[in-house]
Amino acid sequence: MNFIAAPMPANEVRRQEAVERLKIKGTDQHDVMVVYSEMAQELTGFAAVAATLFDADSQYSLASCNFPGNSGDKLMDRAESICSYTILSNEPTLIPDTVSDQRTAGHPAVTSGMCKSYAGFPIINKDNYALGSFCLVHPEKKALTEQQIILIQKLVARLAHQLDTQSEQREITSTKMQNAINEFSEVAPNASLDDFKYFMSLCSDKKVSEPLLKNLIDLGLCVPEDDKTSLTQEGRKLQQKMGLQTQILQKMKIEGDAANNMFNDMLSQLGEI
Repeated sequence: MNFIAAPMPANEVRRQEAVERLKIKGTDQHDVMVVYSEMAQELTGFAAVAATLFDADSQYSLASCNFPGNSGDKLMDRAESICSYTILSNEPTLIPDTVSDQRTAGHPAVTSGMCKSYAGFPIINKDNYALGSFCLVHPEKKALTEQQIILIQKLVARLAHQLDTQSEQREITSTKMQNAINEFSEVAPNASLDDFKYFMSLCSDKKVSEPLLKNLIDLGLCVPEDDKTSLTQEGRKLQQKMGLQTQILQKMKIEGDAANNMFNDMLSQLGEI
């Protein structure tokens, strides 16, 4: 018996667009995402767990435990993936005996004995699109309990929320940067990209070599003072218009590294979802 790939979801075009908007396919998300796979493995005892995304043709890894491949790698063609069935529904795809299920019986991972049990949870974003699959596999027949299903659903909901947050923050950052470029160009229409970069560095309280700042000094945006160069009053006005106050830049950095403390409080927050 050959494996038969799942049909495409009815909203496939829009689903693919939602995946592309994430802009993380092919990037290394392991350190941020692996906590979900580790916790699912700990909670269920399944041998391998992976969080994945689907584009039009392929399945990609976000993070995994005991699965081949690294974060950002293509795992397989979409037509070869059991998880292609998972993104057809908002409900989990639970197959405790893959050998006897017609959807999975002919899959090479099943016939080889690697995947005798499968549990797939769709990763649903805020717009109700299934971005990918959070899957658990085991080499022996194994069923999840009702409580385990609830806990994994909560984990996956947090994962989906994190993906949404990353996407929204990326869009906000992109918009802020475009606004900053526009404001800078109005004040310094003949400035170079390097001048913009050096001004950004000064706004972040970073030290920049004085010779590199000649254009900004000539524009009256900064002035040498002792062992550093500081923004002038005009420079600080421009900084404010560009939305680049130091505390805002620092906050953006902290938000971008929000996963640092997530592992410690994850279990305690599960019950709040």
